[in-house]
Amino acid sequence: MQHKNNNRGNIFNPFPGLRPFGIEESYLYFGREGQSDEVLAILEKNRFVNILGSSGTGKSSLMFSGVIPTLHGGFISKAGNEWEIITAKPGLNPIKNLAKGFKKHIEEHATKDSINPSQALINDHLFEAILKKSTKGLSDLYHLNSHLKGKNLLIYLDQFEEIFRFRKLGETKHLNESLAYVNLILQAIEQTEVPIYIALSMRSDFLGDCEQFPELTNKINDSHYLIPQMTREQKKLVITGPVAVGNAKISNRLVQRLLNDMGDRFDQLPVLQHALMRTWNYWIESGDTKDQIDFIHYEAIGGVNEALSRHADEAFYELDENEKLICEKIFKTITEKRSDNDGIRRPTPLREIAQIVDEEEHILVKIIDKFRIEGRALLTPREDIELSSESVIDISHEALMRVWYRLRNWVQNESQSAQIYLRLSEAATKYQQGSGGLWRPPDLQLAIEWRNKSKPTLKWALQYENNFEAVILFLNKSEESYKKEQETKELLQKRRLKRSKIIASVLGTAAVLSIILLFFAFNQSNFAERQRQLAEQNSLEAKRNAEIAKENELKAQRQQIEANKSSIRANKERNRAEYNVYLAMEARKTEEIARKQANEQAQRAIEQSQIAQERQEQLALANQDLQREQKNSTQLSMRAIAQSLAVKSLQMEDDQLQGL
Repeated sequence: MQHKNNNRGNIFNPFPGLRPFGIEESYLYFGREGQSDEVLAILEKNRFVNILGSSGTGKSSLMFSGVIPTLHGGFISKAGNEWEIITAKPGLNPIKNLAKGFKKHIEEHATKDSINPSQALINDHLFEAILKKSTKGLSDLYHLNSHLKGKNLLIYLDQFEEIFRFRKLGETKHLNESLAYVNLILQAIEQTEVPIYIALSMRSDFLGDCEQFPELTNKINDSHYLIPQMTREQKKLVITGPVAVGNAKISNRLVQRLLNDMGDRFDQLPVLQHALMRTWNYWIESGDTKDQIDFIHYEAIGGVNEALSRHADEAFYELDENEKLICEKIFKTITEKRSDNDGIRRPTPLREIAQIVDEEEHILVKIIDKFRIEGRALLTPREDIELSSESVIDISHEALMRVWYRLRNWVQNESQSAQIYLRLSEAATKYQQGSGGLWRPPDLQLAIEWRNKSKPTLKWALQYENNFEAVILFLNKSEESYKKEQETKELLQKRRLKRSKIIASVLGTAAVLSIILLFFAFNQSNFAERQRQLAEQNSLEAKRNAEIAKENELKAQRQQIEANKSSIRANKERNRAEYNVYLAMEARKTEEIARKQANEQAQRAIEQSQIAQERQEQLALANQDLQREQKNSTQLSMRAIAQSLAVKSLQMEDDQLQGL
């Protein structure tokens, strides 16, 4: 917890960030009032309680800043208020870590209560041996530590879900130790000789794994406390309560913004605490302490959604390029991805991290310290604890895996790397048993890329399965077999290539000849095509000329018809003219005859006139006879002319003239 003083003296940062609230910070713990009493009621009744909740619900904070301070206040009246608290996490060595918890407790009392210093020198190996000796190990340790006499002992086992991962490693010694660890807990609960109480905190998504331990499952069913989701008012108190204790003010609109940004996800509490810690620090550094904390300070650090990721990146960018690669390996070692895609912690001693990463411890310490300085505390232990080979390195909270995008990618990559290793392990085992074959691409190529890029070590592989040598042997053998197969293929390919060259040479010559012939044929084809096109053009031209000739012939025929018609018309005109001439001639003849006759008649008339007197009567009679004869003669003459004309008209071609 940062208790920074400034010019105003009593202003300090009341927000712990990612880590849980401590026992000494109970005065800063708000929002779960009354829940500690419910937990202690279960603990008093059964001497055992299991606090369940999702990651980020504040299980550890409830214990440290709620339950334990209330316990010291004498809530369990029958037991009194004399309590000693031992905390531990199972980790990879649950019994050893429990022994370390006892050792740490004794060392603290050796300084604080002046207990015999020699007792503080009892090493954790002795405690571990006592715990492994029998299921009564916890009772035996209670009797061994004189300062516990007459006091109640609460053993708080935080992050109990780690025991299930430890058991899943599969080795017999691991299975036996996890079972012995659980039996120690069960015996301590059931015995009545010494006042030992057990409290566990466990992620609720691991509850199904408890079936591995039936008796423990029964105890959990009778003595569990499921942390409820906070109401909006309780979340508001989580924000405003510590701000007031820290002697500052926060705008109501920022409070509402924080509540909205959190949403209904109850795993956001540690992320909220971290964002508030960063907002407070920015408010102090900006020199605006006379003003209330507001949007400008909150948005400057990235808000709930980005503050943690930015904060982690600040530490990451302080490293050089080589240190960044080592940093990635460190975080991959202390985190893990479950089958349900949820991330979990994998706390690991510095010594083991150095072996897995294959780097010197002092280099790792330099990098780890960047992430655990005051005000950052993304890794544990705290900055004030000097790291040693046995120091267990852990992330402050699983929320870091959810929020820091870089770590999310690392965890995903590590999970994929582990899956490849486990697949190889399974394939290697089957190959040794004769039930499987060597790998070939694409699986082989993927495995080779994994080996070359990840450079796995024995220590790294032991985190997942103890079959590393068989895996590497299987992979190398698969690679060699594939290389030989490829070499054989290449040799055959070279032979084929040589034959192909010979064939190609022959075929090449033939191809050249073929090309020449093809070129000649192509030219001939082009010539024939041109001739064909020319013939077609000539044919078309002949057709056009024939059509023109035909048109000319038709035109000539039409002209001939027109000429014939003109000739006929001319003949008709000529005949008509000749007929008219004939008529005129006939008329002249008739006229001449008539004139002659008239002259003759006139002569006769003169002659008769001369003798008229003499022969008047005879002449009159004779004249009458003559007139009759003339009349008859004229009619006969006209009839003869008419018959002659009729014959001529019948001989004429013009229809219009016929019959005239």
